[in-house]
Amino acid sequence: MKPKAHRTQVADSQLELPLGRSGGAHDLAYYIGICKIYAAYHKHWPTLDASREEFRAARVKDVDGQRIQRELRYPAPELEADPEYQALRERCLLDGMREGVSLEALDPRYRTVLSESGIAGLFASIALPVRAGPDAVRYATGLPAHALEELTLRVGQGIAMRALADAGVDPQDPRVLARSFSVRVHANDELKSVIDRIGIHRPSLDARLADHYLLDAGEDGRLTVRYQLLAGGRYAGRFEVGQLCAKLASVYALDPELAQLRGAEALEMPAVPAIPAAPAPGSIGELREQLAMLRADGQSLVLPIQALSRSADIRHLLEEAGGDYRAAAQRFDFEADIDPAAVVAQLLRNGAL
Repeated sequence: MKPKAHRTQVADSQLELPLGRSGGAHDLAYYIGICKIYAAYHKHWPTLDASREEFRAARVKDVDGQRIQRELRYPAPELEADPEYQALRERCLLDGMREGVSLEALDPRYRTVLSESGIAGLFASIALPVRAGPDAVRYATGLPAHALEELTLRVGQGIAMRALADAGVDPQDPRVLARSFSVRVHANDELKSVIDRIGIHRPSLDARLADHYLLDAGEDGRLTVRYQLLAGGRYAGRFEVGQLCAKLASVYALDPELAQLRGAEALEMPAVPAIPAAPAPGSIGELREQLAMLRADGQSLVLPIQALSRSADIRHLLEEAGGDYRAAAQRFDFEADIDPAAVVAQLLRNGAL
């Protein structure tokens, strides 16, 4: 009786998922369905090394991990025309997967993202931190520590500048930028669930989420969960840039500290010193600049690490001045009665170089 019940369950699963299609016309849901049946039997998502025998044990015939990967990477016209496949491929490419959709990308942990309402709920909680009291836990910057379920929302520069301008404050004023830089949100249940499902390690219950993660709202409308101490992150969904700008503008407009700066004369930034122009290639100025890069070391002049375009001219001048070129040591040795530093100084003073 048990084997018969098992066959009935598998058959129902295969009918429920899009596996009854004939021919080679398969969309993204077909491949996800295959992987779901495999995962239901083996209790884990298939990998590239999943064999044909393992799929056959799950009652899926004529397929293995390598074949699924190949068909995803080089899609048939029907799969390539599937909007769901196109959206997933675009996301994979944006996430740095140069080959496009892979078997790993079908994993629900990768495909899990925040809903529009979930992102709207996060943005509804946007706030600027209040000044910390004398007994409050503070960061080195003086800002109060995050609450347990608070996260920093790092906003794209263009979004922040637009929101500041809409709030009536000068986005070029460094005092305004310093106050508006730290934006925080409250992690809702959906975000915490997404963090769990996509496999990001959750800290202990008494640790702050902000110690491990932050949210990045890019100017392209992509929301990303990023690690605080590691490189990289995970895509969490898309948002309307205009709506985020409007929300930020309302937060900035109601902030007492920014209100005091509204209409105030902006601080002048110190002038950036002009960078001298590099001498023209082949000029006397270029030769003098590279000659000055040699370093005196006892009775020797040592060449710099970087290659010099005028090394032949420098060698000719120093050998005429009594230097003995040592190619292996990248230096010029002089007799005891010759001061190498004085040789360079004399050559630099000589306008006929």
